[in-house]
Amino acid sequence: MHPYLLFALVLLATSCAKVGLPSGGPVDKEAPRILSHYPAADALEVARDEVVEIAFSEAMDRERTEEALFVSPAGPLQLKWRGTTRLQVAMPLAEERTYVLTVGTGARDVRGNSLAQSFTLAFATGSQLDQGAVRGRVWRDHQPAPRAQVWAYDLETFAGRIGFDEPSYKTQSGSDGAYEFARLAESRYRVLAFADDNRNALPDAGEWLALPAADVVVGAAQARAGDLVLARSGDEAPVLNRVQAVHDGRVLLHFASPVDVAVLDLAIDGLGVAAIYADPGAAEKVYVETPPHEPGRDYAIARLALAGAAIAWEQPVRGSDRADRKPPVLAVSGQRRLAPGDPFELVFSEAMQPGALDDFWIAGDSTQVPAGVWDWPAANRARYIPTAPLAPGAHRLEGRPELLADRAGNVLADSALVISFEVDAATATIRGEVQSAVGPVRVEAIGEDGRTFAAVVDTAGRFALDGLLAGSYTLWTFADLDGDGRRGIGALDPFMAAEPYGRHPEPLELETGQAVEVELLCY
Repeated sequence: MHPYLLFALVLLATSCAKVGLPSGGPVDKEAPRILSHYPAADALEVARDEVVEIAFSEAMDRERTEEALFVSPAGPLQLKWRGTTRLQVAMPLAEERTYVLTVGTGARDVRGNSLAQSFTLAFATGSQLDQGAVRGRVWRDHQPAPRAQVWAYDLETFAGRIGFDEPSYKTQSGSDGAYEFARLAESRYRVLAFADDNRNALPDAGEWLALPAADVVVGAAQARAGDLVLARSGDEAPVLNRVQAVHDGRVLLHFASPVDVAVLDLAIDGLGVAAIYADPGAAEKVYVETPPHEPGRDYAIARLALAGAAIAWEQPVRGSDRADRKPPVLAVSGQRRLAPGDPFELVFSEAMQPGALDDFWIAGDSTQVPAGVWDWPAANRARYIPTAPLAPGAHRLEGRPELLADRAGNVLADSALVISFEVDAATATIRGEVQSAVGPVRVEAIGEDGRTFAAVVDTAGRFALDGLLAGSYTLWTFADLDGDGRRGIGALDPFMAAEPYGRHPEPLELETGQAVEVELLCY
């Protein structure tokens, strides 16, 4: 073979071996888009044997994209891909019907980037389209809930079980939690949402579920559903992973998720419970202080419940002969910012001896001690409550760590205890009006530092949250129909509506001394 011909063949083979995704370069983080579709939006007189086609801007993850495809009215679908970017949808079409095809935000490209907003295509086999529409938002922990499944049931034609049988319409919430059902027939609808964690397209027990406060009546114009709030039923017990003795006076309960120890009920056969508290850095770890164990003895968990929901645990905890020789440490010293009237809190790594701390603070030229009193709201938390509001500005306090010891007598590990913090003027205010058809109504807010504030709306629909620090606040309202101070989440079976809810669409940014006026909807 001629050497030049041989070189050309080698070069051709080498270049062919490089076919594929290019290496290096910037990572693709751009959301895919819908480039085109057939039929056209709002097309009329579409043939009953027509095939719908959606063209994406880039190669798509077929499985996730097909899972995010919804067609209403529901029926059997035949899906076929032309390459990696064009999806064809064949379905039986009835006469004189409006069809709505939705590609939800669960659709994503091969790089894992999801659609930013759901895409909806409406068309009709007859001479006109249904004109009704429903819009709303889905929230979780007062933040937008993207990619939630949203279902709408036409109550005038549906005869099955809400939340168990196929709905009349399906879509998904967008990155901002917003959703929309377009081209609906005039009727009464019930809308719900859920987080499909196991991807089986059903609202299963244990998944986050949002139930409406009322049904939505759709006429010729658009209608807005009340905000849907994802929540878990309060009677679902958390998962307990492990129970073990840490040493001869302490037992650890390790849960799969954070728990509220204030509503934890525990009894151990043959072993008393002196105190219960959470790890300050991991609320899923709960410590139980007990009398000294009998080494090697098995102690049965006689009773374990959280907020009344029983937690099954059959394995006993074996008594330990290990002594506690580890000194406690100061895990948290106060908050990042204090308001003038705030108490100052010390949080320790373990339960402490709640001794008198009257001589704890050291006065000096650089440390002025405010008058106040101590209390122990929890076994590992000491709180200093000033008798007069602290002055705004920088503060520095020095304490005697030798006065702080755990239940075993181990003194605080710190050789010196100097605490500095800032006190800000709490002079900002949020005031406003709530529009609600029912009552009583509460307004609540949470700041960026986790502080929460609440007010009851008066008979004129007005409220005020005073004494706020500067910063960012999330604001919401709900109708407290049962008067328990908490928003009722409703029930699916038998159906019970949730209490009405509304959230201010954007965080409120407050400066010191600023008062803002807002309007909230609660329905």
